[in-house]
Amino acid sequence: MALLHRPRGWILLSASLSFGTAPYQCKSDDAGRAREETAGEALLQLCGRFAAKGNDAAAKATLDYLIERYPSSRLSARAKEEREAQHPCASVAAEASASASAKK
Repeated sequence: MALLHRPRGWILLSASLSFGTAPYQCKSDDAGRAREETAGEALLQLCGRFAAKGNDAAAKATLDYLIERYPSSRLSARAKEEREAQHPCASVAAEASASASAKK
């Protein structure tokens, strides 16, 4: 108990208690079990929303940002392919629409 009379003791106690209540997450390669999306996934979805509204300029800008900011992302190659399409992210918008229909 003498440890708790020192500031460092309280810090150690606080840290150990906070680790005990932190959510446990482990890496999973299964995309269906992922708890949160990556920045690349979010940007690609945003691009799809722009494409669904016919805003090709915003879709291209979103892809450019994804390619520039996250070049090592697994979605960077797809973003480059989508960027070259006549209507960028139209396939992403179609996939999102099909997925939403399947969930109903």
